[in-house]
Amino acid sequence: MQANFSPVKVLTDLVKYPVITEKSYVSLFKNKQYTFDVDLRLSKPQIKKLFENLFQVNVISINTHIPPRKKMRVGSSQGYKPRYKRVILTLKEGQSINFSLMN
Repeated sequence: MQANFSPVKVLTDLVKYPVITEKSYVSLFKNKQYTFDVDLRLSKPQIKKLFENLFQVNVISINTHIPPRKKMRVGSSQGYKPRYKRVILTLKEGQSINFSLMN
């Protein structure tokens, strides 16, 4: 049986979603910084390569952090939300990321 995996689809699976908050919008318009949540296992060089290949942009710097786990409760059972790594990318002047490639 042959697997029909698209390389772009596999790469976009590592990027969970863009973070859309008031703080991320301010940093986007002032400093050209985009905020994303990505897979926890990715390192900074892997993240840089991923975004440069996926969106054809030049990444100047990368800041990452792992937010604390949050408890979730459904009825009488409780657990934790899935973990992720938050990435703040600074792009070269004049470049931007097209979010339509995320779908």
